[in-house]
Amino acid sequence: MLSLTLHPIDRREVLRYMGYRGTPDEPFSALIDQCEAQLRKTAQPRVLYRVLPLVRDEQTLMTGGLVLPGKDIAAHLNQCDRIILLAATLSAPADQLIHRAGISDMTQSLILDTLASAGIEQICNQAETHIQQQLPGQYFTWRFSPGYGDLPLSLQPKILDILSAQKWLGLTVTPEYILIPRKSVTAILGVSDTPLQKGTRGCATCQMRDTCAFRKQGAHC
Repeated sequence: MLSLTLHPIDRREVLRYMGYRGTPDEPFSALIDQCEAQLRKTAQPRVLYRVLPLVRDEQTLMTGGLVLPGKDIAAHLNQCDRIILLAATLSAPADQLIHRAGISDMTQSLILDTLASAGIEQICNQAETHIQQQLPGQYFTWRFSPGYGDLPLSLQPKILDILSAQKWLGLTVTPEYILIPRKSVTAILGVSDTPLQKGTRGCATCQMRDTCAFRKQGAHC
């Protein structure tokens, strides 16, 4: 398990998640600073990962007892013989901070929520850097999470089980396959001994592409 530090959060990402256009005025910027300081003090970012062999059986991909259905993940891992199964969380205290703010100040709650969304991405990026340092000379795909393309969210319980994520991270999943704490991520990265061709990424594989607020603004998540 990795215990990581939440570093200063990219302000541009935070404003983009909010759908905020232009430059925030001084009072709003100060409020973001205040919320960021609270989040960075409260969050306890942790990451679990495992390197697993990838088994191909006719049209089926399997790893560690997990079947990976769908054409999109098959294309994503087409050149790989191993995967990294990853789970990351900002921790329950971070969720609780956002919830408490929502009771009394919705603006502050929104800011904390968007900061945490950008923050968990930062933690995943840190974890990727660590993994790449541990596996020198290897090549990696980008992160592919349940819910991307046709990879179902219903894989979440099995992923958490393989990683013992409830034991080590306190990470659970609802009957609707929502991760708790909410500011958490599971992901799959492909690993290869040889260079990988870049595959389709982002909006093209997202189930929300037709209704996404970011795309309506000409941006992306």
